Order: sequence, then C-alpha cells, then structure tokens
Amino acid sequence: MSRFPSLQLHPGRSLGFLILGASLHDVLSRLKAQPHLYPTIDVSYSPTQPLVAPIILTLPANGFRLRFDGPDQRLRLIEILDFGKTQLGYKNIDLVKLPEESTTTAAAPSQHGPIFRHVYNRLMGPTFPGEYLAPNDPTGDQTGLYVLSYPGIAFTFPLQHSSWSPDADFVSLLSSTAAGPAKSLAIFHGASWHEARKDLFTRPCPHPRSLALSMKGKEYQPDEIELAVIFGGGVVELGRRSSSPFRIVLGETTPQDLVAELGPPDAIYRKNDHRLSIHKLRRREPRASHGSYGASPAKSEDLFDTDHSSAHTTTDDSDAEEDTDQRDDDPSQSTAKCFYNYFHHGFDIFISYPSGPSPPFPTANALAQPPTTNRAMDRLVATKVILHGNVPGSYPFNRHRRSQWIIDPDVAGTSNILDSETSFTTLSNELRNLWKGSYGSNHAEKATQNAIVLDRDWGDSPGSSYEVLEGWEDGEQTQKRGSSTQEGSEPPQKCQGQRRSMSVRRLLPTTWQSTLHLPRSTLPPKQASKLDQQAYLKRCTLDLYKSQWQTRKDKPEFVLHDGPPFANGPLHIGHALNKILKDITCRFQLALGKRINFVPGWDCHGLPIEIKALGQAPERTTEPLQIRKAAKSLATAAIAQQKASFWQWGIMADWEHPWKTMDLNFELRQLEVFSTMVKKGLIQRRLKPVYWSPSSRTALAEAEVEYRDDHKSTAAYVKYPMQFRVNDQVSTIGLVVWTTTPWTLPANKAIAVNSNLEYWHIKSPKHGHVIIAQTALPEAKDYLGEGYEIVQMIHGSYLATKNYLDPVGMIKKAKPRPILHADFVSPSLGTGLVHIAPGHGMDDYDLCLKHGITPFTPVDDAGCFSNLALPHRRHEALNGKPVLDQGTEAVLELFDSVGALIKRDVFVHKYPYDWRTKQPLIIRATEQWFADVGQIQAEALESLKAVNFVPESGKDRLMSFVANRKEWCISRQRAWGVPIPALYTSSGKALLTAESVDHIITKVKSRGIAAWWSDEDTDPEWVAPSIRARYPKSIYRRGKDTMDVWFDSGTSWTQMAEDGNSAPADVYLEGTDQHRGWFQSSLLTYIARHDHQSRAPFRRLVTHGFVLDSAGRKMSKSVGNVISPGEIIDGTLLPGGKDGKHEAMGADALRLWVAMSDYTSDVRVSPAVLQTVHIQLKKYRNTFKFTLGVLQDFEGPPTMKPEALGSAHRMALLQLGHTFRLVHTYYSEGNYSKALSEINRYVVKDLSGFYIESVRDVLYLDQGEVRRQAQFTMLIIHQCLQTMLGPITPLLIEEVWDHSPGYVKTSYPHPLQIVWADHQKGLDVFHDAHLALDMPILSKALAGINSAQEKARRKDLMGSGVNCSVLLQVQADDGEGPDVMSCFDRHRSELAGMFAVSVVELDGTGVGPGHGWAGERMASEEFDVEGVKVTAHVHKPSKAKCIRCWRFLAPPEAPKDAALCERCETVIEQLSLTRPELFEPLAEAATAG
Repeated sequence: MSRFPSLQLHPGRSLGFLILGASLHDVLSRLKAQPHLYPTIDVSYSPTQPLVAPIILTLPANGFRLRFDGPDQRLRLIEILDFGKTQLGYKNIDLVKLPEESTTTAAAPSQHGPIFRHVYNRLMGPTFPGEYLAPNDPTGDQTGLYVLSYPGIAFTFPLQHSSWSPDADFVSLLSSTAAGPAKSLAIFHGASWHEARKDLFTRPCPHPRSLALSMKGKEYQPDEIELAVIFGGGVVELGRRSSSPFRIVLGETTPQDLVAELGPPDAIYRKNDHRLSIHKLRRREPRASHGSYGASPAKSEDLFDTDHSSAHTTTDDSDAEEDTDQRDDDPSQSTAKCFYNYFHHGFDIFISYPSGPSPPFPTANALAQPPTTNRAMDRLVATKVILHGNVPGSYPFNRHRRSQWIIDPDVAGTSNILDSETSFTTLSNELRNLWKGSYGSNHAEKATQNAIVLDRDWGDSPGSSYEVLEGWEDGEQTQKRGSSTQEGSEPPQKCQGQRRSMSVRRLLPTTWQSTLHLPRSTLPPKQASKLDQQAYLKRCTLDLYKSQWQTRKDKPEFVLHDGPPFANGPLHIGHALNKILKDITCRFQLALGKRINFVPGWDCHGLPIEIKALGQAPERTTEPLQIRKAAKSLATAAIAQQKASFWQWGIMADWEHPWKTMDLNFELRQLEVFSTMVKKGLIQRRLKPVYWSPSSRTALAEAEVEYRDDHKSTAAYVKYPMQFRVNDQVSTIGLVVWTTTPWTLPANKAIAVNSNLEYWHIKSPKHGHVIIAQTALPEAKDYLGEGYEIVQMIHGSYLATKNYLDPVGMIKKAKPRPILHADFVSPSLGTGLVHIAPGHGMDDYDLCLKHGITPFTPVDDAGCFSNLALPHRRHEALNGKPVLDQGTEAVLELFDSVGALIKRDVFVHKYPYDWRTKQPLIIRATEQWFADVGQIQAEALESLKAVNFVPESGKDRLMSFVANRKEWCISRQRAWGVPIPALYTSSGKALLTAESVDHIITKVKSRGIAAWWSDEDTDPEWVAPSIRARYPKSIYRRGKDTMDVWFDSGTSWTQMAEDGNSAPADVYLEGTDQHRGWFQSSLLTYIARHDHQSRAPFRRLVTHGFVLDSAGRKMSKSVGNVISPGEIIDGTLLPGGKDGKHEAMGADALRLWVAMSDYTSDVRVSPAVLQTVHIQLKKYRNTFKFTLGVLQDFEGPPTMKPEALGSAHRMALLQLGHTFRLVHTYYSEGNYSKALSEINRYVVKDLSGFYIESVRDVLYLDQGEVRRQAQFTMLIIHQCLQTMLGPITPLLIEEVWDHSPGYVKTSYPHPLQIVWADHQKGLDVFHDAHLALDMPILSKALAGINSAQEKARRKDLMGSGVNCSVLLQVQADDGEGPDVMSCFDRHRSELAGMFAVSVVELDGTGVGPGHGWAGERMASEEFDVEGVKVTAHVHKPSKAKCIRCWRFLAPPEAPKDAALCERCETVIEQLSLTRPELFEPLAEAATAG
C-alpha cells in the first residue's frame, strides 16, 4: 500500500477536497480530522496587513501550502512545494509516479517534479509562452524559473540562465536538458497566473465558503457533444447535451478555450507524429487524374487506414520523433503544432499558428467572415476540425463514437439536408456543385483543397468524415513530401477509390461498390413518423392482445391483476414505471406461450376526486347528488385521458373491457364482500379515537396517513392540583405533566404514572410544591428553575391510588379524576406523568376503557373547539377556535391565568398528515365503522408464507403491517363512494345485519347506487320487510358514510375468475407503499370472504420503488424537478437542434429507461440517464438496420446443419445460446435490468465486437454458399435478438418486422408472437461441447494478438488490424494442458477472419515463419492458456493491399491501384460474365491507362 496520500488536481477549483473559496475553518476541520495523513499544520498571518499578507497554512509533511485572504479567510491559492510527499493526479493520470513502499532515504524534492513534456503532452496541452524569472544574480552558472501558466494552474520549471533567450522557442527550451522537472505548481482562480496574481486576495471570491456547498471535490465532466453545425467561414458550432452551444472559430479559438469548454483532450499528437496514421501523409506515386473516382476535392492526407486504439496507450512523457522532412515551416513553431484528439466527442482539432482566413460558402446566404480583431499571429489557435465518420468495414473506427454533424442549409444554400447520415454520392455531388464556380479550371479544382473537405468513403454508405480548415491548402504539397510529377501531368490528389487493370476488361472507376454486398435496409435511422408509430402501437397492443386471446384459448393463462390508479388527473412518471413493468412481465409470459389476462382498472371513488370535482364546479355545493355527479364526470374524463397515455406507452391490455370501481357491477360485488364480513361479525361500530383530517372533514385509515419529521408543535409543562398530606397537614401539590398537544387538555380524564417508578416531591421557589419522576430530575431546572429542593420520595404505586382536580374549573362541580398506572409511561420522556385524554389518543382510550372511563371529545368535524370545551365557564374563550393554532393558545392562556402553566416551548417532531391535502391531522374519537381484522390475522399471515415476494424483503414488510393491525376504520364522511349499508333509528342506533344488508343489495341492483342518496331518507323500501314486520313503529333513515377507498380497490379481486384451488392472480405488482395499502386491503378482504382458506389472492407479489431525480429527491413541482413521461417520449429533455426542435425518442425510450432501472429500490431519472437510453436505443436500431441490410437478398435455406457451418458461425450461435438462456432466466426472475444488461453486453461484445467483425468480409465480399452461411447465422441472431428485446421495445420490433424482407415474413412467425422455447430448441441444435472448449483458447489468442498489435502501434509500425500477419507459436506441452495447437489447427482456415488480420500462421516447433508469408516482426506477446505458453508474433505483411477487401493478400508485385487478392480476383472474373455492364472494353482501358 502506498505511503503517500492521493489527491486529484482540478485547475481553477481544487486540490482533492481543498476547494478554492472554502473557509479556513472548514479546511482546518477537514485536515485535523485526518492526523495520520496531515500530521503537521503551521498557520501564520499578519493581523496588520491582512490583504497584503494573507493567512498562510503550511503542511510540511505533505509538501503543500494554502493561502487564505485575511478579512473573509477564504482559500485563494494552493501551492505544491514538494511533489515527493503527496501522490498528485490530474484526470486520473499521475503527475509523478512515487514509490509504493516507504524508503529509508527520501529522494530530494527536485527529483519528484513532473517534467515539461509530461505536462505538455499528456496533461495540459499547448499554452501561451510563459514568463521567465531570472535569478537574483544572473552571473555564473545560475538557474532561473520559467512559469508555465494555464487557466487555473501554473507550473514553475528551473531553467539554466545561460540557456535562456527571449527569442528561443519555449517548447524546445523546456524540452531540453537545460530545464529540470517542475519545482512547484499553483492552483488559483483565473485565466493565467500573470493576470490572477494582481488581485488574487482582493477581488470577490466566486466560490462558496463551505466545503459542503462545493460538490465535495467532484471532478468536472464536460457536456457530451450532440451535434456539430458547419457554417462555413471557419465556424463550427458544437451543440451540447445540457448547456449552451460552443462555437469554434478557426484562427481565433485557443487551446485554453477548448480545454475550458470541452475538457482536456483524450490524447495529444504532434502534427507529424506517426503514432496515429489519421494525421499521416501517405506518399503516393503520381497518377493520372482520371484514376480516381468520386467528387470530393483533392487532398494529400489518406485517412482510410486509421486506428484510434493507440489513444489509450500513449507512453508516459514520450515525444514522437519529429518529422525531419518538414516543409518550409519555422522549426520553433512546428514543435507546437499538434492534434487534440477528442475521440469520445467524435472529432479532432488541429492546433497551430494561424494562417489566412477561411472562405465562406460561395452562396448569397453564407455568413460573413467573422471579424479578425482577435486573430493574433503569434499564438496557438484551432486551425482545423476533423469530424469523424463511422466507416462500415473499418473496425478501428467502429470502436469509437462518431460525430453527428450537419451543414447549415441556410448558410450553404443547398436544397437537400447534408449531414452525417447522407450517402457519400449525394454528399459529393452536392459539394461539387456548390463549389464548382470557385475554380478557374479543372486543374485548379483538382489541385486545391477547399475549406470543407469530404473525406473517407466506403461505397454509398453514410458516415463520411469532414475536415473544416482555416485556410486553403495546396494539394501540390504532396510533391514536397518526396513524390514528383512528370512534366505536363496534373498534380496528385486524394483518391476516394481505386482502379484495377485486367487482361480483357477493366472495372469502371465508379462501380467498385457495385461488386460489394453492402447492407441496404429501408429501416430509417431515426424513429418512424408519427403516423407509422400509431400503426405500430395499434399492432403491438390492441391487435396483439386480441390475437393472443383468440388463438391461445387452450394455453395456460397468465393473470396479472392491475392495481388501479386514481382517476383524478394526468399520469406521472411513477405511473409509467408501474405500468411498463407490468407490460414487460406480460409480454415475457406471452413469449413463453401463455394466454395473457391483463385487464386494466381504475379507482374512481375517494376524497381526492371529490375535492377536485368540487373545485372545478361552477358553484360550491354540499348536495350529495350534485357532488357525485361532478365526481363521476371528472373520473370519467380522467380515465379517458389516462387510457390514451397508457396506450401511447405501448401497454398491451384489454383496453376495451376495463373495470372501474364506480361501475354498478363492481359496487355490487364489493357490497357482497361487505355482507359476508357482516355475517362473520367482522364489522362493528364504536366510538373510538381515529385519525381525523380537519382539512377533509373525514376519518382516515392508517394507509391514508403520511408523516413529516419537521412538524412544529407548541409543547407545554402544566400542573394539575392534588390534595397531599405533608407533615401531617393537607396541602395542594402540583402534578407536572408535559404535553405536545395542549389543545387536548380540556378533554383530560386522568393522569397516568408508572407504578414501578420513583417520584420526587420537590419544592420550587417559583412553582411551589410539585411532583415529577426521579428520572426527570436532570432536566427539571429547565422548567422549574434553579434553587429547588427535594422534600421526599414517593413511590409510583402510591400515586396510582390517588385523585387530582381540574385546575381551571372547566367543568362545574367536576369530580376528582383518577391517577392510573400505565406501562407506556416512559422514565426517559417528559416528567414521568402523562396527561390522559381518551377522546384524543389511542393509548389513552385503551387505558380508560379498562377503567370504565368514556371518551370526551369537545372538537367538531372542522377541527375547532365546540361549546362542550367550557360548558360552564367562559365557553366563548375556546368555542369555534381551530385547535391546532388559536385553540392551543387559548388553552394555555387559561392555564396561565390560574398559575397552572409552568413553561411553554416549540417542539419539532414526527407528526401525522393527510396524504391527500398535506395538512396536519388530529386524533379524535368519533363513531365509526371498523373491520375487526384481528379475527382473521392468523389466516392472513399464514397465507403469505406461500407467496413469492420480489424483492424478498417485501415479505417481512407486509407481514409486519398485517401483524400490527387489529382494526381497520372503513367509514368515511364523504358523498363520493360506495355507501356503508347501515340504517339508523331516530335515536341514532345503528342497524347493520346480514338480513338488512342483503335486502339493501337487492335494492341497489334494481334502483342503482345513486338511489341511496336520491330517495327519501326514511323510504321504508330500503328496510327489509321482515325487519319492518318486527318493528312496525320504528322509522329508519339511511346512513351517509361511505367505504374507505382501500376497501373499494381491495375487493377488486372479485373481477377475476376463481377456480377455488389457487389464487386468482399470478402477480400483483405495485409500489412499495402498497404494503400498507392495496396489498393489505386485498389480502384482508379476500381472506375475510373465503371460509377457512389460508390463501392469498396472489401467487407472486412484486414491489418497486419511487422515482427520484438525479440528486435523489422526490419529484416536486415546487422544486421544479418533475419529469413527465411525455417529455421523455417527445425528446424535449435532451438538447434540441439548431432550430430548437427535439428528436423524438418514442415510447420505447420510456420503456427502456424502466427496464434498465433496478426497480426493487428507488429509481432515478434525469437528462443524463435519458441520454444513455437514447444512445442504447440507437444502438439497437443500427444493429437491426445492419442485420436487415445483410438479409435483404437472403432466400434460404430456412435451416442448415451444424456441420455445414464454419467455426465462426457456430461460435456465434454458441454465444447467442448462452445469452438467450441467461436472459430467459433474468426475465423469469423479474430482473429486467440484468436481462437488458446481458443483451447489451451481447450486442456490443459478442455480436459487434466478434461476429460481425469476423464475417464482415464474407458478407460484403464473398459469393455463394460461403456468404449464405453467414446470412443464415445472422438470420438466427436477428430473430433471437427481436425475441429478447420484444418485451422491452415492442414498437422497434414492430417497425423492424415492417421492414423485414419478404422471405423472413413468409418463413417465420411475428417476433412478438413467437414462443421462446422454439428459439431455444433451434439454438440447442447448434450446441457443440467441443467448440465450447475451444472458444476460451481462441478468445485468449485474440486478446494476445490485440496486445501485440498495440505494442506495434506504440512503435508507429502499424495501423489497423489487417495491416499485419500473425504467427501463433505454441510451446510443446507435457500433455496435461489443453491441446492448443490442435485447437488452432481445427480452425486454421478461419483464424484470419476471426482475428481480423490478413494472415495467420501456426508454429508448434518454435522455428518461426517461413515461405515468405510475412515481413519483419513488429511485436510479440506471450500469454498462457491453462498452463500452455503461446506467443503471438505480429509481422509486417509481405503482400500488397487488395484494393477491394483491403487485406494484404494481393501479389506484392501488383501495382497499388490494380492489386487484387485471389478471392477478389475470382469474384471480379465472375462478375465480368454475370454483370458485363460494370465493365468496359480493353481498348477503352488501354486508352484510359
């Protein structure tokens, strides 16, 4: 383990956790908390000159110093004085590599500084010339300091004074032996040290004081570049993901601008550095101008054979060999020229000194050349931008992100959109026409390279690269690189294609692509039009559900019971998470061959809907019928709105037959469940404390309550008088109680003590004689004051036999009240004496019930005191006042007026709130209807043992809720709901029997539920005839209470068919909050309805978390972090284009976000997350576009035997089979994020990284049976990939099917209806145990070859993989390990394709290559295969590059523009017979040559 602490540099911001702008106090606190890392701290300052002499905090053991400004003590400057004492890094690259272990002799500090080339090449890049500080005594062999400054950071390098010259190039100077490693560095806020030091300690500090407010040192991450807009005139605008666009102006934008806006480059290369062939001038022999094809202007750099992999293997502090064959550049300037490589943004930027201005587009609409006031000729600026394409067929470029760009049509004046998706031919012709008027002659056109240069093409595919140049480059510069032009000939130019001479006929220059089988598909690169999307939606939802319901009647049925959403408004992102999870579950079960039964439902009753309906009504009403009419209308409209949204998300369900809790059929079944519970004696009416919502004026169940931890209550210490004998004299003593609800004091009925506690009689100078618990003494002085004395100890059991009096005479001639023992009295809270109000507390009620004390509740429905609060004494003091504010104050004033108030204060604590209105609740005793669920608790808990919970933690959570619930308050005082079918006599006595309820149900069937409110209150028809006969004089009125909405939705299982032997639903799936809501109410009502049946209504119970923003906060309109599903579908959360329009992402993006999230915990969503979703969805689309493209001409056979396929194909099917089985397992477990992760891994690594690269040549270049094998394999992959993605992205699969070739549609079933097992059986046929043993060997060989190739690339010896031949040398083994040589030999003919090289040879003897198959060795890599040593030798190819397939297999003596390998030669010969139109006669070829 390293002995050095590790810190990351952040220029202009921080060193690790030390952030500029943090206060001295915060910094010292952090440092002192880690004495093992920061053992010595030295602080000094000047109190007389705080601005001139800042506070200096030195850490000598760590080698750095911190400077704070005096007045505000804010960190302004961080200085590293010794690089050998702390491991410093920038962008995870070490400044200096320090030893891992402690040494006895520490190296001198100067030996540990970073050298200039390391800073310049790998860390910070080019900068302006710095500042040289001469030594105090410039005579003799003295050393000065050179300050190299960047924005926010500066380095000082020691430099021999004798070597210094103001005219010397500082790059060369600091790279020489005259300069040493950096002695120190400084981190500051400013553009440069020269400017920042002037007022570093006096200007306002832009950063926060607290470390907690400064992102805790989180590293800055620049925005992803989404689109580059080319305006011409050297202007390129980079559109970013979440921040404003950044405009590059060639000749003006500095390297510091680039680093500040885009972050440090991924790599830096000198202009003539050959580590990347992308910037290498390829020497060509002069050729006739008609030897090239295409319409792009000529240029001298060949960008075909490139490889960006070396960007990640740059050697530390290495400096590429400077090109000695320079043109006429100034040597001092050429050293500074370099490329900034932003591979992950998709472009390179050339840094050099400016030349001439860039020409605008030759159109009337072109932008005027920007002013050149900032164009300084003596500083480094951006002079070229290269936007990379994704070239099909070029493996190295496919590994890196391509740029998306567009030429501004208004500026260019083109009628067609020219962008990164435009084919090369169209692009070339448009640009040729655009610039054709700018040349004086054809010679000038071919000799000059325009300011926008089209480069790199593969057939007619999109994905070309563009270069945006600062000025004009002369194509004839190629001659100065060593090639010459014959007199009278035209200068050489960049060839976008080659030609090949043949003995009889010659291929036309522009038709090379016609000899290739390039993928062509009608699948669009972006989401289909809205019209097409609607058609796909209908097919994959409504049509698919109907089809499977009709055609799978004999198949096993899968039932997912829908937890109903409230029908009260638009849907939110939580609804999307829930419903899409259900849909993915159903679609996977459909893929298993089952018949899906998924009927959506809606919860239509309840307070939220009623309140919203009343708020929208033109006039306020309390009439139940009007309220019910308005609520039903609102619910109906909300259902229509929500149904449309659900359908737009691609939810497959029975949308034509949903169930709704306001439907009469549902309400009747609900009443029948209620009737059964009445018959079992489970429904009772009692006066009991319940949660009461003054804002809603109704009782609430526990499931409708939420808690806030920041509620503020007025707490008070008050005393109740008690007659007590002291020294044989009876006197009054105060019982001190502490309460957080002073408004309940008028309802006091008793005081509780704990008989097991000891209490103290105390004499207080201020409050007289009082009693508190012994455990309350430490806090007594806070409310009794100082100077009290203890009189005597009193045992709690003695107090529990006494009575006390009303202190303020609230009730005239009130009887003494008892002191009772209660176990819940805690010795650690309050005074040890508890005020008991049975009308306002659950524990209070239970205690008083045991002693025959009835509840007293002087509070009305609105939460205000009634006139019962003070019936005989100034009742106006309390009457009508809200208990939670004015009422509390009034009660405390009454106690204070008689000296009974000891102290009051504010108490912050957890408090219940109405989950709908978000207003505080009170506990209030009212007559309510309760379900006695304690009677069925044991059966309910037993039933859960057989349920499968996802996640497993949900089981304990639900069982805990059920075990702790004895009663369920099911009555609500609202109009919009199902009535509790109770009748009441004139005296208020309730009638609720099985007989009365069943009669009411028959009336509801005939009259409708609304008649309960519309008929006369005392209509005798609602009373059972037998009851009327028994009590002919009794008059009954119907009750107005309605059932709890959880009872409504909890009985929704009645909408499912039951066979009596198993649970009606396979799956219930809802949010984790439903453990205390719908899950519980469904379980309890189901158990209550079914006799002696310990079975839950669900076999599997799945819960998901809540949706949070990127910071982990709940979605809130007040916070402004709400993300709607529509914003995701429309793409408006991602950066828009130049015109402000956003690319629609579609419903599949919303679904993909759900699938990639681990729903078992809280799920986060943000633009950054959605950008990942967008990219992944594009990856799927591009993959299908490729597979469709290579299958367009496939006509069978529908199956092939395994032995008929080559090794690469069988390996691909083995990989597919493994992934297919694993994804099936994850889907079955409900682990959709893992399933998607495995699909992504397969697409990137196995499919794109291995198989497509292995067979791309075969698919593009070969003919006949060989190519059909690859197509057949690709067809199986295509079909299985659709099946795996079908549950998640059904719209994309539907669209892919729409663009599938006719052969696929007629030979295979629809991918959304195919049965998973059918694919699995097909894949099992291709399982090969022997090949499975070979695959790890071949995989290790590929990794070894890649490592050897990387070594060669670091030596600048090769580019792409085909630029080499490989020798695999196997050491003779002892027979115990695998037979590696036999493995290689079995696949010998396909190794070159698998490894993406030109030639692979085998050697088991150690002799080496022979027969001239390869050139000199470039690099080697030894690796181990289960104990067998294998060496991969990478050699230069001995043959020429084939101009058709690019592999080095052509005869070495063949001309470069006519070199064909044997395979391509054969194909060309065949094509000359089958497609003669591609060729021209020999005479024409001779003339052309």
